[in-house]
Amino acid sequence: MAEAALRKLDRDLPRIDMYAPELRARLLAQRAGMPAPRAKAKPAKTEPADDTLALLKAARMMLAAATADRELAARTLADARARADSIVAEAELSADIVSKVGPALPSIARIQNTVAERYGISLAAMLGPGMSVDLVTARYEAIRRAHAARPDLSPGKLAKLFRRDRTVILRAIAGKGPKP
Repeated sequence: MAEAALRKLDRDLPRIDMYAPELRARLLAQRAGMPAPRAKAKPAKTEPADDTLALLKAARMMLAAATADRELAARTLADARARADSIVAEAELSADIVSKVGPALPSIARIQNTVAERYGISLAAMLGPGMSVDLVTARYEAIRRAHAARPDLSPGKLAKLFRRDRTVILRAIAGKGPKP
């Protein structure tokens, strides 16, 4: 088509070249009678230096150590939170009892800590969602001891202190479930 007809058809819109840059260079070279340009040279892969490998290895070791430290800190924090929650809950529940009854009653937190230490588990694990035989046995023993030491606490209040459902407390008090 003639240039004027193309302009009328395009309505003076800018033309877009549909060729890729490599194809365009080959066509221009072909028209000029030159040999076709070569493809781009690929960069050669270089092996990392020994220093780089050593630094990478050291960085990985540091990352592993930091991850282990983070996990230990998280477990310690969870244990501390569990103890604090237990102490606060017990204080709230026994505040009324102390004013009415008079003498101090045994601490549920102390019972929980004693049983957890006896079984070699953390308080957070004992009060947590775990269902292994050791955890459940320790949990049920602590519930039985707490009920024997504090008959003034209802199963519902014990359930709050042990982060369990009331039926779990009733089951432990009844002597069902795992025994030491």
